[in-house]
Amino acid sequence: MAPPSAGLDYETVLAELRTLYGDFLGYPPDLLGEDDGLESELGVESLKQVTLLGRVSERYGLPDLRSNSSLLTAGTLRRIAEGVVQGRAEAAG
Repeated sequence: MAPPSAGLDYETVLAELRTLYGDFLGYPPDLLGEDDGLESELGVESLKQVTLLGRVSERYGLPDLRSNSSLLTAGTLRRIAEGVVQGRAEAAG
């Protein structure tokens, strides 16, 4: 993946998250819906989610998202993508 740009939009982040999660879980990215339950439908239990949020933090240059309890329990790629976009906007300040 190319480095993220400063002004990330939701659709770009969502597409990148689908790829990141798909690669980690062994699913084709297009199989991952933005509102699919990460734990209930895709089997992303808490340890996997902590690992993946660490990768998301690194990818987007955000503070460690693993300590963000609302993202740990976000449940969907939509919520995580929204958190990334918001976090990047706040960081750009």
